[in-house]
Amino acid sequence: MLTLKEATELLSSVFEPSQAEKMAQVLLLTVERLHEGLVAERLEALERAFQEQRKETDLRFREMIEAQRRTDERLERLTERVEQLTEAQRRTEQRVEELAEAQRRTEQRVDELAEAQRRTDERLAELAEAQRRTQEELSEYRKETDRRFQQLADALRQTREELSEYRKETDRRFQQLADALRQTQEALATLAETVKDLQKQVGGLSQTVGYVLENEAMKRLPELLLRDYGLQVDGRLKRQYVQDTNGRHIEVNVFGTAKRNGETVTIIGESKSQLSKNDIDRFLRRTIGALEGAYPRILPVLITHMTSEPDAEEYARSRGVALYFSYEF
Repeated sequence: MLTLKEATELLSSVFEPSQAEKMAQVLLLTVERLHEGLVAERLEALERAFQEQRKETDLRFREMIEAQRRTDERLERLTERVEQLTEAQRRTEQRVEELAEAQRRTEQRVDELAEAQRRTDERLAELAEAQRRTQEELSEYRKETDRRFQQLADALRQTREELSEYRKETDRRFQQLADALRQTQEALATLAETVKDLQKQVGGLSQTVGYVLENEAMKRLPELLLRDYGLQVDGRLKRQYVQDTNGRHIEVNVFGTAKRNGETVTIIGESKSQLSKNDIDRFLRRTIGALEGAYPRILPVLITHMTSEPDAEEYARSRGVALYFSYEF
């Protein structure tokens, strides 16, 4: 069997010395307890056999003593008891034979225990051999693991170098993008200023066109309103601020009053160079809606060069709006 020192040396190649010694102690303690268990089982069997034999021997002696006593006391009946003693002797011999058989079985059991001990020793030897092979495999595995870790370390180092180069290239490209973005922002700022100037110019031009359209309309509208609606305009149509029901001032492009059948009608108009249905709705909502109730019998009037939708003219008249085109002036 292995000693504690031998077991510790075998395990030290795999585990730390302190761990190897503890594992060796556990291993040897396990083997020792197994061996003690087998020996104890063998001794227990021998003890049981001895006790059985002793009981039988004591019984035999008690029977012999009892027979002797009966012989002394009943000598006169010796002849009659000879057969009984003979039978008792036969039973005793039979019992002795049984005891001898029990002894043989006990010896056989001891031999079996010895065989079990031998197989245990062989198994322990196999375990030791397996442990040796395991240590060799662990050593090879450790070498392979070290080699793979070295490969991973080399790959990681290469990856870091590539990442560093990629980061430098990315920083360079980001700088290029930042420069391009700055240039684009500067160009957009310049373009925005240009657009603002154009919007001012277009707004001024649109306002000028609107004023021209309204000026022409205010000259011709009295005649057209008389023709189409029977309205006699009082004085002249004007561009002015008027108050709504809340006292707020609203700019009206065309404003005036007219008479029809003795009733006063308020003319409120607006000009659009290109008229859409949304423009019509907005005019009715913002201007006419705000002035309803402040002036009697409002006639909404819209003046335009052209419509942006084919049904805008019909839509305006369906909403009660008097619509006139520039070519009518």
